Amino acid sequence: MTGAARPSDGAEAGPVRAPRVSIVVPVHNEEETIGPCLDAILRQTSPADEIIVVDNASTDATRARLAGYADRVVLLTEPRLGVLHARDRGLTAATGDVIGRIDADTRLPPYWVEAVRRLFADGTVAAVTGPVTYYDIRFPAALNAVDLVLRRAWALPSRQGLDWVFGANMAVRARAWHAVRGDLCDDRRYHEDLDLGIHLHRNGHRVVFAAKLRAGTSARRFRDRPADFWAYLRMIDASFASHSGRAGSASYWRACLTTRLIMLCYLPFRALHRSHPAYTAAPPRKNPMAAEPSP
Repeated sequence: MTGAARPSDGAEAGPVRAPRVSIVVPVHNEEETIGPCLDAILRQTSPADEIIVVDNASTDATRARLAGYADRVVLLTEPRLGVLHARDRGLTAATGDVIGRIDADTRLPPYWVEAVRRLFADGTVAAVTGPVTYYDIRFPAALNAVDLVLRRAWALPSRQGLDWVFGANMAVRARAWHAVRGDLCDDRRYHEDLDLGIHLHRNGHRVVFAAKLRAGTSARRFRDRPADFWAYLRMIDASFASHSGRAGSASYWRACLTTRLIMLCYLPFRALHRSHPAYTAAPPRKNPMAAEPSP
């Protein structure tokens, strides 16, 4: 079933109540980014009901940074390395009706939670995802435009809902998460967020793209060596190829075209990121499913 959204994704009959919103942030060695991320969450015009940080076996000063937020966030630990495990730990523990899921380098605009509550007022919506803007690259409008155009293109054939979500900027209805989490793949060759979107779509849960639901993120992925960056992109292809019976061949070829277009942009965007005043030689963003960076 890939058509209409399941009635159980929506609110119960009776007076409409604004959904409780939890936000989950998986972290591994994010001592420089977690503070600004949490500060942005705490500045929301409509506060989140719950903020969960899942420490994924950090070995740097991440835990020390989190100590300053101990009275405002729920801190969980996940010893198994890999964002999939940290994501599962946080989303399963969340108590909200709707669960936001972002990265440690995501910086939410003040209206984000308010917009999420408004989007989930539609009881047929099981998950939403939106575009990102980059805060540490010169001439960010260029990369922001590429990101938005690609995501809009991926959202075009979406009358029956998307077959993807973007982990840096997404939210899922708790009922939908619990309905599919047992079926999700545990494979480092795939992007865990794409896998979630594919399984939501496969099980008839409606995923929508909200172009105005923006979130800031880092361009640090462009610090990767060319081979590592290409390997990261190829995980997009693999995510859809492995689910060809679920997402269909059109999704696979859409992924292949997209990865090659992004690779063409790698060198100019890498140069723009490296020339930004905020650039440091810190390690690049890790492969989202790898336990350790590549040697």
